[in-house]
Amino acid sequence: MHEELKLQVYCLLDNDPWGYYIYSVIKQGSINLAYESRRMAVPAAKFIGVSSFDYERCGLNDDVKISLDDKDAKRAKQILAYPWFKGKKPWEKEIRKMISNGFKMEVEAMINKRLTYLTEEYVPAKLKNKKEWLD
Repeated sequence: MHEELKLQVYCLLDNDPWGYYIYSVIKQGSINLAYESRRMAVPAAKFIGVSSFDYERCGLNDDVKISLDDKDAKRAKQILAYPWFKGKKPWEKEIRKMISNGFKMEVEAMINKRLTYLTEEYVPAKLKNKKEWLD
């Protein structure tokens, strides 16, 4: 879609180590599929959320928090060391914020405010405010 139709790819993923990893695979390709990575990667993809900073920024309540377990924290620290994330200050800040928060959030957390918040406010605001995108 990106190459042939020239469509921008935006990634709205869970705020957890697995969501970050999925984004890295979309952006750079999979280590496990090295022979296909170049063809399948979308280097121009943009991560628009869910961010570790959205809990406060969006005024969410405690119901959306999912405690980080040891496996999550370990995975987050591993991701910080990946060459693709290492040295990228915004990503390091993002991942460290999730670790210091001690919780993760799913995309569904945004409907905690109200059912249409995600589609009518969150995503349009994220698309408009490019400074909040992680690359």
